[in-house]
Amino acid sequence: MVLGATGLFGELLARRIANENSFSLIAAGRGLAALTDLKKQIKCEIAIVDRNDVQMVSDALAQYKPFAVVDCAGPFQYYGADPFRFARQVLESGSHYIDIADASAFVAGIGELDDLAKAKGVTAIAGASSTPAISSAVADVLTDSMYRVVSIDTAIIPGNRARRTLSVMRAILGQIGKPFEITRHGKAVRVYGWGETIAVDLKLPVENPVTNRLASLVQTPDVELFPKRFAAETVTLRAGLEIKTFHRLLQFAGLLVRYGLISSLAPFAASARWVASGFESLGSDIGGMQVRVEGETESTGSIRRSWDLVADDGRGPEIPTLPVSILLDKLLRNSLRPGARPSPGEITLGELEERLAAIEAHTVCYEESLQPLFKTVLGEAFYLLPKAVRALHDRPGQTSYVGTAQSMGPTGLSGRLAAWLVRFPKAGEDIPVRVTITADQHGEKWEREFNDSTFNSCLSVDANGYAQERFGVMTARLGLMQRDNELHFPVLSAKLFGFLPLPQWFLPKSIAHESVDERGRFVFDVLIKTPFGARIAHYRGWLERHIESNIS
Repeated sequence: MVLGATGLFGELLARRIANENSFSLIAAGRGLAALTDLKKQIKCEIAIVDRNDVQMVSDALAQYKPFAVVDCAGPFQYYGADPFRFARQVLESGSHYIDIADASAFVAGIGELDDLAKAKGVTAIAGASSTPAISSAVADVLTDSMYRVVSIDTAIIPGNRARRTLSVMRAILGQIGKPFEITRHGKAVRVYGWGETIAVDLKLPVENPVTNRLASLVQTPDVELFPKRFAAETVTLRAGLEIKTFHRLLQFAGLLVRYGLISSLAPFAASARWVASGFESLGSDIGGMQVRVEGETESTGSIRRSWDLVADDGRGPEIPTLPVSILLDKLLRNSLRPGARPSPGEITLGELEERLAAIEAHTVCYEESLQPLFKTVLGEAFYLLPKAVRALHDRPGQTSYVGTAQSMGPTGLSGRLAAWLVRFPKAGEDIPVRVTITADQHGEKWEREFNDSTFNSCLSVDANGYAQERFGVMTARLGLMQRDNELHFPVLSAKLFGFLPLPQWFLPKSIAHESVDERGRFVFDVLIKTPFGARIAHYRGWLERHIESNIS
């Protein structure tokens, strides 16, 4: 029995089951006309079932006694105070249960039915869809041999001509602008639906490549389940629209929700669906998905592994139904153990790719070496640096270092003004220091804490291969060099606001180097002066790596 058989994914699944001939099919839903029309097209029985009507559900289960029930109705985010009532009824009747939920709390909470499922000798699997079933099957392979999983990032980017149902629209719009938590660098942080937009490129040699598609944060079971399953320090999932204008409009609308001007975009689902349908011709029927894992292995060091998927000819919406098809086959073979649980670990990438090939979807898996910023700039000279200096500049993700320092305060009016603007440390001895370095594909963010003084900077590589460091409105080009067993940071040039060059005579004077002390510890010595000779800051000290676990 497929509930929601006339919705987007329910109908595609119903057609798949009917064509595979492994099961006889009961197509269930609330609309008689739509079900009758479906019955004319595929071999099935039909049943009027409203999942919210306890008696109607009970009667249907008693009448048909289905081997398995698949809930494709949704949206699962709106299943009320007792979200597992329908699943519980299915299990109590002695039928297996599968759903395509992508609601984080729903999928993570299915385990509350575990005792019931085991007592009945049946299986309940939640989230048998793109996320978390497919994304976890891919991540199982991509994380293999990694002793440290820095990040797992997934993006789902459908084509503009993909069919949209009211349920799908409500699920998407209901998240936009709403806060939720993700794990980032091992800590729970608050983010907002449809925030932190990036551009996604899929590396597949297809006639119409998927490039520069926008994708923004959404809440899915991955962000709840993956930090524990993979010991991943950062987990994100993004979704996007092919038409950038529409994507940006939803970003703007999300701000209205975030700042309380409207409570939710979900009530506008019907209107949004109507508007979107009028612009289908602007886009394509090509959709895709990407799972990207960054981490460290003993043999290859810091690496990024990616799995890209592209489906054309409108086949993209079929992909979320494939995990259900795999699980039904396993139930038929009696190869799924009884109990209730989320879908990760229940299907493999090999099983998935067999079915992807059958619908002519294209996939590719590739690995790239992650080159730390300082290694990129210095080249072979990087390996001539002392071990402690190399180690500090050679780790992906977020790492923290602690130590002590002494600081000589600023001199002169110009020095004190510049120190105040950047928030350089005040004068003092034996100052506790904490430095947190966050490295990603864009560069490195350095957060320095000296007692109660905190100042940040961002490092990146410019178009000419030089390191550049941004403090506030000023960006300085650095002439990184290895000399006398030390790493030096002379300032070559600088710009204000990213485009206004400072004349050479107005450049700050920087004498900064990193090395090791007699104990092999990382040491730093940074002196910065104004162009007129006044001291802005001079601080020096030592650091050692601080290891803390924030992943339960």
